[in-house]
Amino acid sequence: MPLFSGIGFRLIAWFVFVIISVTYVIMYARKIKKNPAISSMYEFDKQRNVEELKPDNEKTLDARQALILAVLGITVVGLAFGVTMFDWYITEISGLFLLMGIIVGFIGKLRVNEIAQAFVKGCEELVVGALVVGFAYGILVVLEDSLTIDTILHSISSVLDRLPTSLTAIGMYVTQNFLNFIVPSGSGQAALTMPIMSPLADLTGVSRQTSVFAFQLGDGISNILTPTGSVLMASLALAKIPWVKWVKWVIPLILIQFIAGAVLVTIAHLFVWTV
Repeated sequence: MPLFSGIGFRLIAWFVFVIISVTYVIMYARKIKKNPAISSMYEFDKQRNVEELKPDNEKTLDARQALILAVLGITVVGLAFGVTMFDWYITEISGLFLLMGIIVGFIGKLRVNEIAQAFVKGCEELVVGALVVGFAYGILVVLEDSLTIDTILHSISSVLDRLPTSLTAIGMYVTQNFLNFIVPSGSGQAALTMPIMSPLADLTGVSRQTSVFAFQLGDGISNILTPTGSVLMASLALAKIPWVKWVKWVIPLILIQFIAGAVLVTIAHLFVWTV
């Protein structure tokens, strides 16, 4: 597909999902503000050290902290530039953030040993997340090497091929959501499914724009739920939120988004990108 093609409808979809997500979070926050005890994390939060969150401990931003934030901003810009222009990857990105940490340490008036100790302490917080990511990737390796994913994909594509044209687009959307639990990587899922979904779309009268849109929604919506997603599991580990507690909170939002996605895919198939 041409780059930026169909951007208008995709922007509308983005706006719809942002509104849904923001509204859900605000409504939940208001409910918890009135009665914190109904939060699923209430008992967990009571056990945490929240002294630094008390109003009496609030501090204003000083010049040194502002400079540190500026260094962070420059690092993020440099990261985007390096990845885009020079094909940076793990090695270069790691070096960039290591350099940022050293510079920030000196700005914060830390000695070399103190910078190293702060680095080790930060790594301690990341260990659990790193282990979770490793286990999640291990599951993916087993599924790929055993050809389990290929078997599942072949079975699903055979079912989609028999569906009426009006339901094929929805079938693709549901399939991509399901496969995202097995292959959480967006690029990996695209490489695995689109060589099959694209010709299947041509044969069943679904436009390729719609098949790509179904992939985008399927890859995006379930990312905040799948236990094999490295970003989600690492973030939950850092925030010390159990996955079961997270699922209990996010399931209503997922269902709302899933229904909204189905409606948008149907609209795209019937009215926007007709063949």
